[in-house]
Amino acid sequence: MKIAIIGYSGSGKSTLASFLGQHYSSEVLHLDKIHFTLNWQERTVNEMTDNISKFMLQKGWIIEGNYSTCLYEKRMREADCIIYFNFNRFNCLYRAFRRYLRYKG
Repeated sequence: MKIAIIGYSGSGKSTLASFLGQHYSSEVLHLDKIHFTLNWQERTVNEMTDNISKFMLQKGWIIEGNYSTCLYEKRMREADCIIYFNFNRFNCLYRAFRRYLRYKG
């Protein structure tokens, strides 16, 4: 099964992706993790696109994240299931800020 999960930052995309990855024994690609290098340097769109393309060659996958400049249409077209988290923006902002404090603070 191929699953794409999209939505606001802080909506729970990563949490659901990890759960589904375990449930379906499927590889999960968190786009935020390939967006940055270990030194928090941004990768180029071409580098990200290459990583995503290689990942999508698998029989089944779960890709979590938006990144409309990185094969967005192809990901949506090839996904068997698209999950869109459309939660209250203020709740998502609060959760994203709380996460920021946890990792940066």
